[in-house]
Amino acid sequence: MRNRVAALLAAFAIPLFAVLGFATPAFAVYEDDPTVDIDWYADSSRECWSTTAAAACVQRNGDDIWIRDNTDDHKVVTVVWWDTNGTREGYCIDGLGPSKVWTYCNKDWTDGHQINWYVHYYDDGQWWSGPTQTTVV
Repeated sequence: MRNRVAALLAAFAIPLFAVLGFATPAFAVYEDDPTVDIDWYADSSRECWSTTAAAACVQRNGDDIWIRDNTDDHKVVTVVWWDTNGTREGYCIDGLGPSKVWTYCNKDWTDGHQINWYVHYYDDGQWWSGPTQTTVV
């Protein structure tokens, strides 16, 4: 009887471990990028969100994240983003302040992917996050 139970457990355990071993989830590549100072130029492929304290845009043509810090509070403005297929996610962080007007991060996303993003900023003594935006690049 003991041999039958052991054989039965082995019969279920081997396929279970095989499935678990091959079914490990794909982990997203995490990216943490500081912005660079660059001159703003007109491009109709930008999708933007703004408030009095900060503004941000995701540009489909060129895969860029643009950030503008509108307050001189010595706090960073960050765009939090993620590819909805789960392969990439990260932050684009503007620590250059309002004197730089617009700054950006170049991301080189895969064409046709959906990117979700929102702006995280400091205003009126507290941290805020804008609503989640969706851009197909």
